[in-house]
Amino acid sequence: MGIAASILVVLLAMFVFGSSPIIELILKKRRDKKGDDIIREPWQEIHDIPGYHDARNIAAFYPLKGEPNIMPIIEELALEGRLLLPRCEGDGIMNFYKISSLKKDLAKGHFGIMEPKDGLEKFEGEIPIFLVPGTKFNWDGKRVGHGKGYYDRFLAKHPDAFKAGIATPKQIFEEPLEQKDTDVKMHTVIACREKY
Repeated sequence: MGIAASILVVLLAMFVFGSSPIIELILKKRRDKKGDDIIREPWQEIHDIPGYHDARNIAAFYPLKGEPNIMPIIEELALEGRLLLPRCEGDGIMNFYKISSLKKDLAKGHFGIMEPKDGLEKFEGEIPIFLVPGTKFNWDGKRVGHGKGYYDRFLAKHPDAFKAGIATPKQIFEEPLEQKDTDVKMHTVIACREKY
């Protein structure tokens, strides 16, 4: 529904019902649908992650349409020389690579995802912070990925790293998510708007 149509519906409802709790309910449902009410200050929340400012390497992800739009953070980390991005290499294996330039170091890979190009050296050092995508999250840190286990296997190798789940409001659920023994819990979940 467009903005003009939305305004018309609200005006019509006000005309029919007057200024009433029904109008407030309609407006609340529209706000809740967008999910803006659970988005706080995602860039500040990311910058407030323990050790973020001192970390020499931070693992993130390049968002697809519909995923959390963390492009400002990715661009900032690349400029600072601290960005690591993943590439899925088959058989459930994922590796991270140091990215200095989003234009020069990335190419479209599997499923149209921007990935580190062939020829870059695989990162073998410690990764103190992960910004982690998923399909579903609970506020208590439970996460559901795409079902292949790439992230869970990789995160299990870094038990001391701080793991921040980055989600759109649509990806955050109140009902508890079922977890397997191999699922890795997030330390925090940060909501931000999706990439369009």
